[in-house]
Amino acid sequence: MQRIERAVSSGGANATTEEARAELRECVAEAGSRLGDGHRATQLALYHLSVALILHTSHVAEAEAGFRRLRSIRGRAVTDRATPSLLRMHAAGLSRLGRHEEAAREYEAVGDQLGEHVDELSSAWLIVRALRAPELCHLRRFAEAEADARAIIERSVFTRAPTGLFVRWIATHALSYALTGQGRPEEAESAARQALAAMRVRQDGRGDLVFSLELSLAHALNAQGRYAEALDGVTGARQAYNPATHYDAAEVHTAGVPTAEALLGLGRHDEAAQVARDTVTALTELFSPEHACVRDARELLARATSPTAP
Repeated sequence: MQRIERAVSSGGANATTEEARAELRECVAEAGSRLGDGHRATQLALYHLSVALILHTSHVAEAEAGFRRLRSIRGRAVTDRATPSLLRMHAAGLSRLGRHEEAAREYEAVGDQLGEHVDELSSAWLIVRALRAPELCHLRRFAEAEADARAIIERSVFTRAPTGLFVRWIATHALSYALTGQGRPEEAESAARQALAAMRVRQDGRGDLVFSLELSLAHALNAQGRYAEALDGVTGARQAYNPATHYDAAEVHTAGVPTAEALLGLGRHDEAAQVARDTVTALTELFSPEHACVRDARELLARATSPTAP
């Protein structure tokens, strides 16, 4: 147990160094061999290793396998305090691998199970339901995503900060994107702008959430033909995310999608094609070829390089 704690502390709160990850791999192997999968030391080492791996984009598949192994050990009893977190992390790994249908089902399953044990206004239930809404957007199930997002936003006002605010911003990001996907970009713009204004008033400095909302806004502006404004919005999104403590290199590359779309709208086809191409390359490596953002970037690349492109 002390060796596990040293590995985690040596790599920071999430064992983010390669040395720490290597140490945790050894801990998993040794504890599993000597004590078995059912021992707390094996489970603790595997959990910390999987969390560390999911934060390192080139190891997401290994992280997903680790969470799946933990699930097989611990089962799905959400009365176990650690299980909702475990299932949520597993769903996040599935999402990064582009397995959005599975991720949405995982979030829904743990939400349904939690609903049997806690009130629907509890923070654990709200978080998993809020995280499901962006997966529905990735699947282009926009009407369903809108309904879920609105329900989460309504319930979030009864949940104390910071959880209530976190789920509200996640849900609003999904709501804005879902509205654009349904051909209602003016409503999408309004939702994103209101959320960003509220974040400024509350001095909420989570750059990753500002980034997501700014990208939703850029998509809405693109859908209205306001391409120059969309480009400015993407620039602002990147600037908000760079200093953030929750910085994620893979997520940053998703900004290539609205960027390429805006450039295409401005008639800058060669630039749009290059941005789309770079986005496909980066996200294929950092997420997977099946991720929805890779799909979107590929579609933009095809449009930008089409002989019939306007």
